Amino acid sequence: MANNKSVYSDIIKSFFLSFKRLSLYAVDHPLSKDILNNLFKMFDAFLKENQEILFVVGINEGEMLVNQEALTKDVMGVAEIYAKFKGFKLDGVSFKQGLTFEELTSFIVAMASSYLTDAGKAASIPELLKQGSLHVKIKKIHYEKVEEGEKVVSMDTAGGTGAGPGSGPAGTGSGPGGAGEGPGNGPGNGPGNGPGAGPGGGPGNGSGAGGNASNDIKNFLTGKNLEMGGGAQGVFELMDRDVSRVAEAIIDSAKESGDFEAVIKKFVGWLSKNVTPILVEKKKDPAKFIQKLFDSFKKGEGMALFPNSDAVIEECASEIKTAMVQDAFSLYKASPKKAVNAAVKILSDEDDQSNILPKLKERFMAAGVDPDEADSFIQKTRTELAKDEEVPISKKKLAKLMRLSERFDEEVGQKVQVATEELRKHNRRLSDEKERSEGIMRHLADGLVVVDRAGNVVMMNPAAEKLLGRGTKEALGKSLVEGLKEEHLMAVAKGPLDDKDDAHITKEIEVSSKDETTKKVLRASSAVVENEDGKTVGMVSVLSDITREKEVEEMKSHFVSLVTHELRTPVVAIQKSLELILSKTTGAINEDQERFLSISKFNLERLNRLINDLLDMSKIEAGKLTLKPEPFDFRDILNEVISSFNGWAKDKEITIHLDIKQGDLSVSLDRDRMTQVLVNLVGNALKFTPAKGEVTIVVDALENEEGISSEPCLEVTVVDNGIGIDPKDFKRIFNKFEQVSLVAPSGVGGTGLGLSIAKELISLHGGAIRVESQIGKGSRFIFTVPKALKTK
Repeated sequence: MANNKSVYSDIIKSFFLSFKRLSLYAVDHPLSKDILNNLFKMFDAFLKENQEILFVVGINEGEMLVNQEALTKDVMGVAEIYAKFKGFKLDGVSFKQGLTFEELTSFIVAMASSYLTDAGKAASIPELLKQGSLHVKIKKIHYEKVEEGEKVVSMDTAGGTGAGPGSGPAGTGSGPGGAGEGPGNGPGNGPGNGPGAGPGGGPGNGSGAGGNASNDIKNFLTGKNLEMGGGAQGVFELMDRDVSRVAEAIIDSAKESGDFEAVIKKFVGWLSKNVTPILVEKKKDPAKFIQKLFDSFKKGEGMALFPNSDAVIEECASEIKTAMVQDAFSLYKASPKKAVNAAVKILSDEDDQSNILPKLKERFMAAGVDPDEADSFIQKTRTELAKDEEVPISKKKLAKLMRLSERFDEEVGQKVQVATEELRKHNRRLSDEKERSEGIMRHLADGLVVVDRAGNVVMMNPAAEKLLGRGTKEALGKSLVEGLKEEHLMAVAKGPLDDKDDAHITKEIEVSSKDETTKKVLRASSAVVENEDGKTVGMVSVLSDITREKEVEEMKSHFVSLVTHELRTPVVAIQKSLELILSKTTGAINEDQERFLSISKFNLERLNRLINDLLDMSKIEAGKLTLKPEPFDFRDILNEVISSFNGWAKDKEITIHLDIKQGDLSVSLDRDRMTQVLVNLVGNALKFTPAKGEVTIVVDALENEEGISSEPCLEVTVVDNGIGIDPKDFKRIFNKFEQVSLVAPSGVGGTGLGLSIAKELISLHGGAIRVESQIGKGSRFIFTVPKALKTK
């Protein structure tokens, strides 16, 4: 059984940690998935060898039974699971063989929810905790104790139609019965009228005195009965057996009436009048006995359900203790010393003394007690309470206490030693991990910098120190740019470091100085560091020296610019010559000659467009492309572009629509460059739209556009029903020499510069471009620019 208890302790602990974790994190969070997987593996392994895992609320406060093994609240999670079961009105739940991961996860999610609203009222119970599922069964458990010590001799489990057989002593009360009465098999004849046969059998049907007494309390407090059924003795016996049942009956009555204060004060008034005399007479420490009732409210849901319940409970506790002092005075009037001793036990708590003693005389006077007798009793009580006498103890008891103390010290010492050893191991692991991490950082070829939320340096490796020209000691706790040496002045990163689109940020940083030999270009690849709550706590940046790469890139751009300039002159000369020959000004040519010359002219035009695109891109990269704004009507260039593509559209049987919304289309922009943007976009739409398709140009005048301009803007959308673009290519298609990953239609080709140039030209106009598309469903290219280009 000891091994079973260990297994059940592990199950209950894992079960608790699972719904605790889900109360903090979403079910799809990696931490939640990890603990749910571990819990399911544990349940699955156990259920392969057992029929079920049964969780049941125990008889005692904070106790749970797992497959009939009692686990007390000193086991991690037991008290919390007990509170959850009580909050959701769960008596028991059974997890059967065949339990799936989804069923277990759904149940844990339901358990992780709160059983109280923000206002402190009872929340609605999740349906899963009422109905269960295929392999999760909700049980209704009822325990009852009999006079044979503290042995549990009966239990009701919802889900049957008749009573189960019993072999216990006759007349014990209730057995594992179902929802209806059933004949028994034993010789018993237990009294009562509950819904199941007693374990002693017989046609008996008792639910036990405890159940009746609990119902009597509720019926009295809710006004269904004018008198307390079972009387003072029945309530006293129920409190003696299971005081939490009394607290539950009061809370249930308060829920029904909606007035906790009125209900508990009604019960306390009746208790003071009828039960306190019994308590004073039969209990050695009546105050401690009655305090259990009020502690049950604090441990249960009484304090959470009703506002100001704490103050009401304290007031009622004080009232009952006052009544008990009065009863002690009356009961032991013939023996004043005995009465005083009883009062001293009742008022052992200092708070009770300060609250109750000042009111006693007034209460005695109201009850008709002689003033002199009352004064004498109160004074003697005060005197006894004020005494601080040494308690006599025998040598035998003292030796026993000494042994207990030594044993306690020894056990505590062992536990401290075990805990200390665990801490040592943990510290060694942390030290090893730290040393390993620092070793990796030290030997990284790239620079690594860690900054906190405020941007101050937390960590820096030697490579970063070399790149930035500063040591870790002088950088720690300071901003990354603070205190840089003159020969390593660092410009701000190109672009913001708080991009919202990417979890990882890659930026270029220029480190320059008066001496060009120390000029460096670094690539900073950064990742935001977040805590478990999702709050940003810092950033990790890896610095790579890309100075040589940038130099090569600049050389390449310079070479492309130079070559395209040199190519342009002979290409134009050849083009003009071909046009002259084809116009037959120089003489007649036959059909074959004309056909070959036309092919040459067509390909020469393509080459010329490529050269122009390369020149434009070179100018853009060098920052030498200037815009020449002029006033014009945007409709003019729309008509020009459509006219220029009519021949191609007719050959492919593609219809070009123009949809101009209402509004003024007068603009002041670079006419040639805006025409170039439209040509690139419409040309792409025609290129990737199959025969008999459609291309639509939609133009709309906007009052303003957030993120672009507060002044009037123009929005242009080019829509086609072509092959579409994969969303993963949306950013890539605007890069130089990039085209979509889909296979282009036969005969379609390009430089991959059109969209890149269009994006740069729109950006120079202060606008923005974006794409919306799905594969096979066409594309929409939308760009927005201010109507008037602001000149610097």
